[in-house]
Amino acid sequence: MRTILVSLVAAAALALAAASAAGTAGHRAILAALNAERAANGIPATVRENAGWSAKCADHVAYMATTGTFSHSENPASPKYASSGSWAGEHSVLAMGSSWQDGDPFASAPLHLIQLMSPELVQTGVDESASGYVCMTTWPGYDPAGWTKPTFYSDPGNGTDGVPYAETADELKFVPGDFVGLPRGTTTGFNIMVFAQGTADPWHLHIVAATVTGPAGPVEVRTVDRTTPTVGAYLPPGSGFVIPVAPLQPSTTYRASVSFAGGLRYTWHFRTAER
Repeated sequence: MRTILVSLVAAAALALAAASAAGTAGHRAILAALNAERAANGIPATVRENAGWSAKCADHVAYMATTGTFSHSENPASPKYASSGSWAGEHSVLAMGSSWQDGDPFASAPLHLIQLMSPELVQTGVDESASGYVCMTTWPGYDPAGWTKPTFYSDPGNGTDGVPYAETADELKFVPGDFVGLPRGTTTGFNIMVFAQGTADPWHLHIVAATVTGPAGPVEVRTVDRTTPTVGAYLPPGSGFVIPVAPLQPSTTYRASVSFAGGLRYTWHFRTAER
């Protein structure tokens, strides 16, 4: 998966290098990179741009860049405040000091990444600045229509290759592991994302059991889902995490299984990257 992704995102990065990130061409290249990452995991890859939301993201990026304030909210007392930018900030994932030209800015931010990988995401507003601020709307762009029966997705997707065997999640204001005894700064296995679409109550999706098994047997995992206090509200509907407590082995095939409340179960496999 990540092996395939490298070439796909590299192509998008070349397009970004040739286009202004603040312009329409730059936005298209960012969406191409996002959709390539989703496609590499078997997740619907038809996220389209909402130009109106992009304009609002541009307002919020300008606010952050001119005030030096990295925040989802804007200070109404500031002369740089704009209601449009404030709306974008409160409905988006944000990054600082990075660019899609250098790869996915949210690659080590699982709570941000899961919002962008959600199968329900069908449209987004996007903008990034030369000063390294990135804004991508998520919550307004979710559409649950189209799934008439339970359908499962994951990142890493089924049969993918080159999956990171270790991850040190780093994002604000917390990481998923903070709530299951794996605080920020802990190096774990890749924060595996799972999605169950078309379920009866996606807003309260609960993982009742999960396993990740390699050649040496099961590895210890922790789970986070929509029912986890505090952090659950940051997850898209129908989503959750399975976090290997310790890094996985490189160049190794693992079989993963997740059981959800209501008797639903999803099983798949993936292979980790070389050391």
